Amino acid sequence: MKKILSEFFYKYKANKQKILEIEQYLYEEMAFNRWRDVLIERSSITREIYKDNNKFLADIKEYLQDGVNEDIANELFKIANGFYNEGYDDLFVIRHLAEPAIDFYEKTNNYDKLCYLYKIMGYELFEFYGRINKEFGSDQAVDYYEKLIGLKDHYAEIRDPKARVGFFVAYNNLISPIGQTSDEYKKRMFRYYNEAMELWEKDYVQDLDGDSEDFTFCISQIENEILFAVEFIEEMPEDFIKQFFDLIPHIKEKWEKNNIPDEGDALFRAEIKKRMLNGESYESLIEDLIERINNSGELDFEKDQDGSLTKALSNYNNACTIFDIFKYYNVDKNICQKYIDRFCKKVTDLQRHLPFGYFPELVEALCSEWFKAYASYIEDSNEKKELLLKLVIARQPMTYIHSLMVSEIAVRIAYAIIKDMPTFFAGIPEYPDIQSVKENQKDLIDYITDCGLLHDCGKCTIVSVVSRQDRHLYDEEFAIIKRHPTDGYEMLGHDPNFKRFFDIIRGHHKNYDGKSGYPDDFDNTKSPYKPVIDLISIADSIDAATDILGRNYTKGKDFQKVFEELQAGAGTRYCPEIVGLIEQNRGLYNDLTYLTSEGRFEIYYRAYKEILYI
Repeated sequence: MKKILSEFFYKYKANKQKILEIEQYLYEEMAFNRWRDVLIERSSITREIYKDNNKFLADIKEYLQDGVNEDIANELFKIANGFYNEGYDDLFVIRHLAEPAIDFYEKTNNYDKLCYLYKIMGYELFEFYGRINKEFGSDQAVDYYEKLIGLKDHYAEIRDPKARVGFFVAYNNLISPIGQTSDEYKKRMFRYYNEAMELWEKDYVQDLDGDSEDFTFCISQIENEILFAVEFIEEMPEDFIKQFFDLIPHIKEKWEKNNIPDEGDALFRAEIKKRMLNGESYESLIEDLIERINNSGELDFEKDQDGSLTKALSNYNNACTIFDIFKYYNVDKNICQKYIDRFCKKVTDLQRHLPFGYFPELVEALCSEWFKAYASYIEDSNEKKELLLKLVIARQPMTYIHSLMVSEIAVRIAYAIIKDMPTFFAGIPEYPDIQSVKENQKDLIDYITDCGLLHDCGKCTIVSVVSRQDRHLYDEEFAIIKRHPTDGYEMLGHDPNFKRFFDIIRGHHKNYDGKSGYPDDFDNTKSPYKPVIDLISIADSIDAATDILGRNYTKGKDFQKVFEELQAGAGTRYCPEIVGLIEQNRGLYNDLTYLTSEGRFEIYYRAYKEILYI
């Protein structure tokens, strides 16, 4: 068993590195034929890795059925800790390893090991679920962090200082980001902060760890995290606001005394919000924030990756503070626009230059949140759509490439529909009859193109699941993927500029007859856009089934086999009129056959080039 675990970790790391290297190579400049060979090689390698990891996981599961002794628990601990320390965030694999070890160490009261494992599970649960389902992920993470801080009476018995620092890591994460996820956890922020500081001041803690740089850094981080209450301070009760504002000068004095920089601008924003709630005019507050953003400089990831990410996050938070000020003072829309022209481009450009593959979940969440915050102030619908495509969707290559393919397939079918059976589209909003369909063909085709590009925008909030290519997905991950139509709708649902895409985003995984598919709470059969939903649904299915390059859990089928499945599902799963048209129109049939085989390489190559130059 120990040998299997050790070999699994070694192979997992090697395979991750192999995938990373070939992914990076795909973004280099090279001729199409060479690039095509590399893409095929990438697909072949990832399929082998997928099989290897699944076999290891199955073997580990089988061996663990016989129970865990101390040797196996220690090996499970070693591998789980290795995953965490080396940045391989895979909740489901780590949980597979950590939970049996936790059961063993809880029975034997091994507090050192439990501190490590509770910290790891708290972090991995929130890292995975916290950006997707904040309340669900937060609750599970809090359970583990609470277990950890529940061991603080044994602090002096714990021999390993790296285990002891886990207490303060737990408090840090309970304060933020978990403290920002619900009203209940917001209310607990000062409880956790005060408990952390009381523990830190204990004589035995100071004797053991008071001079450790790791611990003093963690305490400064806790002080930094409590300042993130600034993001919602105006919504909190008076006693919370008073505690927060009383804390600001204390932290400021301490940081100045110890030369601790305000790297994330948390203290700066806290002072801005204090001035806001004290009634200062909005003009001076906004001017200070804009000056901070515009003087922040450019990103330089080659020299300083962490500093560049901190700068991008700071500018995002400073910009969102300006939006908070707009709302708090109910600033006139025209005045808002004058300010927006002075800082939003800078914030957007900084995010566009964040490199691919660097903290992808965090960066994707940052870009998505910025789009949602900024989009409501963009009046031009094309500018807004371009921001969504280039800042959010294109940052997730698998989703972007799939969306391009769906768009291409849908457009080619749409041209044939307009030519051979224009009544199909007659009656959807803006196209009431055959004449309007034919006279406005270009606009209709543009609309269908955009439907293909935007239909999966909800996947951009679940990057870690969608990008998972190195093992099978667990049931919880499949459940999360099934939420992407709803997540996409919620991402855009506040904005009337995207109204005609709402039903396509929500309905493209519903069956033609409306009797199955997801989400359950959307009835595609009553949508005025049903013909377009049916078209995108078929295009989506065609691409998914014929994908030989991006879906390593399946070998991909040729178009003839897929079309037979379309015929079998016509009238229930798929629109019979579209299936019949493809069957009758041999030119369209042949076009789709080429597009889903050799033509796929051309679409992928174009997509990678677009991503490279965004």
